[in-house]
Amino acid sequence: MANTLHMVGPPSFDQKPGDQGYDPFDDLWSRLARPMEVASSVSALVGLPVKEVQQLAGIKIAASPEADKLLDTFPRTIRSLATSMKQTAERCIGSLRGPVLWSETISARAASFGNPDVFVCQTPSRAYDIDENRVLVWALLQVREAAERATEGTHSRYDDRVMKAVRRNGNDAARFAEHPSLSAVVRERPKLRALKRTRMGRKRDAYGPALDCLDRAAEPLTAQDVRLLCDERTRVQHEVLMKICHRLERHGNRLPEFRVERGALYSGPVQYYHGRRLGDREKMSGIVIGNLLVDVPDRINDPSRSRAEAQLQSRAGGRKIAVVVNDDDIDAAVTMAIDLARSR
Repeated sequence: MANTLHMVGPPSFDQKPGDQGYDPFDDLWSRLARPMEVASSVSALVGLPVKEVQQLAGIKIAASPEADKLLDTFPRTIRSLATSMKQTAERCIGSLRGPVLWSETISARAASFGNPDVFVCQTPSRAYDIDENRVLVWALLQVREAAERATEGTHSRYDDRVMKAVRRNGNDAARFAEHPSLSAVVRERPKLRALKRTRMGRKRDAYGPALDCLDRAAEPLTAQDVRLLCDERTRVQHEVLMKICHRLERHGNRLPEFRVERGALYSGPVQYYHGRRLGDREKMSGIVIGNLLVDVPDRINDPSRSRAEAQLQSRAGGRKIAVVVNDDDIDAAVTMAIDLARSR
């Protein structure tokens, strides 16, 4: 996860509008293509700047219970590190510490004026650069890097106690990653095989906190975390967006998962541009279906449809428009979009 955070998990399309317990945001969240880059995806969803989302994700990782447990149990973990044995060549004078490597010994004696007491032996030594310890080091680095992102240009709205915990955990993680036993361990993202081996190994209990921390780093923001970042208009936009998607799917195949491109969400012919993310109310924002721009009024429950249509037209960029104030408008917008696509 070096500088990129990825969410993982299979999407679910089980529920539809009208079903008991259906939630449009959960539906939209489940349709985001995985793995996804958290900062750009959440920014496109709720309109916050990418840097602010990165900071929030950093706080969620560095101050998480998983990070606390990883750091609290580190003194015990370091005493029970998994190791392997490796053979190294060691120069010995007047003694033998293992099988003699005669070709190396002859070279060494030639370099020491034929000293017959010089031997090069093959000696066993402990190796710490193995999969389990790469997982441990990578987890520590994720906490350290998350703390760095979280404390960069810290906004005053974040609780001081939380930020103190973030800084403390970041400092501890950086210090622990430089422990002498771990200093020679490669600093790179562990492969799936390494994760599986660590999870299934005989010392899986010792490395459990590191695995849990990596799971948290892979998905630092939950659907509930992101939902809380949505204002009222954004929530209504998400509801309209998902109702449009389901209505389009009645007329054809299931739409592909949403992907993020240039600050917008794309799913087949459907695109979603968050106005706050674009930063300019005159720029095109809303829900695009082919050559049709659909959106709710700038002010929710605005009684003037004509005013809402004029505001939407001003940022439509020559597209046809459809203002949505009720479900009938959604049906009309989908019909209009299909007719426009067929007439091309």
